[in-house]
Amino acid sequence: MAAVTLEIDNLAPRSRVTTFFRSLLVIPQMIVVYVLQMVAQLLTVGQWFIILFTGKRNEGIWNFVAGVLNWQTRVVTYAYLMYDKYPAFAFEGAGEPVRLGMQYEESANRLTNALRIFWIIPAAILGMFIALALAVYTLISWFIIVITAKHPSGIFDFSLKAHQYMARLNAYALLLTDTYPSLS
Repeated sequence: MAAVTLEIDNLAPRSRVTTFFRSLLVIPQMIVVYVLQMVAQLLTVGQWFIILFTGKRNEGIWNFVAGVLNWQTRVVTYAYLMYDKYPAFAFEGAGEPVRLGMQYEESANRLTNALRIFWIIPAAILGMFIALALAVYTLISWFIIVITAKHPSGIFDFSLKAHQYMARLNAYALLLTDTYPSLS
């Protein structure tokens, strides 16, 4: 089973101005990603049926949904102050210090996909707590970056781990992988 990886470079110094206005700067990206995410969710329903009946993933659907997840991950990590370079309006990044790694696997486990809605519940509950902690850490980071132009390494490391878990959770929810999301 293919694991999902996420790497983000901690670049210094950080921009005080773009950090201060980040919630406004990210609005156009969030709108586009929201629309694409809705399409990806509809395609995931189709993928679910394809996997259920054939035991294989459709590569075209997988590529589109993986591209949306890549874009979404770059936008969310930008919004959550992990880096300063504005994300490209594209499925693939254009020089952002974010790398989301996934590999296509044609075969899929019919049972885990059929019951995915139930299997994901514990991971999603954990994800809610992680997202709440991440929001608090991001707010703290905002003040620190605006004042000092530095992102403390401890906060950055926690935020990176949180984003890694959320990327794994999203990939699992979108049927991109059969690997259950883990904190490691």
